[in-house]
Amino acid sequence: MDLLEKAIKKTISYAKGFNCSFNEEEIKERLISKELFNDKKIGEGIKKYNKEINSNKNSIERVDGKFLQEKLKKAEKLSKWIEEKFKDITFLGISGSVASNYPKENDDIDLLIVTKRNRLWWTRLKLRFWIFAKKIPHRRFGKKEEKDQFCFNLWLDEEGLLLAKKKRNLQNGMDLIMMKVLINRDGVYEKFLLRNDWVKKFLVNGYEEKIKKTDKKILREIEDKNEISNKKNRLLNFLCFWPQYWYMNKRITQEIVNYHQAFFHS
Repeated sequence: MDLLEKAIKKTISYAKGFNCSFNEEEIKERLISKELFNDKKIGEGIKKYNKEINSNKNSIERVDGKFLQEKLKKAEKLSKWIEEKFKDITFLGISGSVASNYPKENDDIDLLIVTKRNRLWWTRLKLRFWIFAKKIPHRRFGKKEEKDQFCFNLWLDEEGLLLAKKKRNLQNGMDLIMMKVLINRDGVYEKFLLRNDWVKKFLVNGYEEKIKKTDKKILREIEDKNEISNKKNRLLNFLCFWPQYWYMNKRITQEIVNYHQAFFHS
């Protein structure tokens, strides 16, 4: 069995482990491999496994995308509100089962949020008050997921785009590749991709396809000309960080919570 065959078989098995059956385009995008192959070669390799792929489809309950479309519509509606109300949120993306295209009926909707530098904890506090006021269904810290709740469980600011070493694994790499982008101000998603080039160790084909059209100049830091404003932002964010961290500290187990990142569910 050559490297491509092993990669295809591993990808099919990975999907099956999540009760999914990736189609040809999804296998190309999510091919588990650190070796780069062109689309044509992958397509030819997939043909050998059509029987297994179809067998998996027959054994897995299919819902013809109904739950996916319903959840996407709700997420898109929420993103329009957030884009209008929260200018400090520069990126909003869907991860998890909805991003994979195979959510179950009772799955929640996982979201990743990126804020401007020194605005994460102030923005998170404002957002929490807003979702409570608007009675938006959301998963609370430490609670089990419920159908169509929004799970604001992944937060970064633009200084913390590189994921911590303990988070650089296949599952998080797959989430990054599958991410459905809802808000992307100032090319933050592209910056996020370029910062996390460790993904190539797991999914080089999908990663290279994502960054193919990315201008790497976008990584250059843009300094805020108003230093006083920066100092105010840092102070306000710092004052918002410690009360929230103190409140969550006793519940933190394997989660990552610091000034620039917050991963509430590991």
